[in-house]
Amino acid sequence: MPELVTADGLTLNYEDWGDPEAPAVVLLHGFTGDLRMWHPHVEGLSRDYRVIAPDLRGHGGTSAPEDLGEYTMEKYAEDLRALLDALEIDVCGLVGCSLGGMVAMHFASEHPARIAGLVLSDTSAAYDHPAYDAAYRQREAAMLDSEQIVDKFGTAALGKRAAAGLGDAFLAAGMRARYARLSREGFLGAAKVRRERPNLLPVLRERLTMPVLVCTGTDDPVHGASLVMAAELPGARVVTFKDTGHGVPNHRPEAFVNAVLAFLNDIEEGKPIAGTRAG
Repeated sequence: MPELVTADGLTLNYEDWGDPEAPAVVLLHGFTGDLRMWHPHVEGLSRDYRVIAPDLRGHGGTSAPEDLGEYTMEKYAEDLRALLDALEIDVCGLVGCSLGGMVAMHFASEHPARIAGLVLSDTSAAYDHPAYDAAYRQREAAMLDSEQIVDKFGTAALGKRAAAGLGDAFLAAGMRARYARLSREGFLGAAKVRRERPNLLPVLRERLTMPVLVCTGTDDPVHGASLVMAAELPGARVVTFKDTGHGVPNHRPEAFVNAVLAFLNDIEEGKPIAGTRAG
């Protein structure tokens, strides 16, 4: 896999598919994942686009700094800027899932001219808001418990706990391996960023001037928070995936790719974006 060493010494791992002369689409994975989550989507997207997927700092093959102060939303966004600059990509479509959606939103709010279209899946624009529902708050309470486990015992212990609830031995093994690959610092750093990120809800209308697609699953604990975000983006397209939990790209890869391609095609053809659709 190709790598980029950033100005602050981070080794950034990424993959690059498709025609290098085609318009670029960049994919940002979720918390505790890595760029491999996008492998099922590459074939569909790379027919028309150059597809680039990095590992966020602390994840996959990208460096995991030991200093938790090196994990901030600004750092994540700067890593993305460095990658785009190194690949000489001035403008791209940007797709982010969960934590990746938070990073994508932050980057787009700081560099709107570099984003032709923004896809936000399974994500929120603020860590907390009075309109967030009980499902979201229960999930975040569980996340804080997970941080305590990792802080004391490491990521492998959390992986064993997560796998214990899975009846399928193959899926359980995959879950244990997923967490074992993630360093303690990478997990705690990313968890800190999720909680301490800037609240973008008050500035979304002003800063996200590009077309936006919001994807959310009805069974996702973050569904309500995604709708709070979407309400601040009246020009956005909102696609809701019925009976789908957290991680629409993972649960519904083909339908997700179709929604993204339709969105990007409508941008290129100048068609209206705003509205709600079923996924």
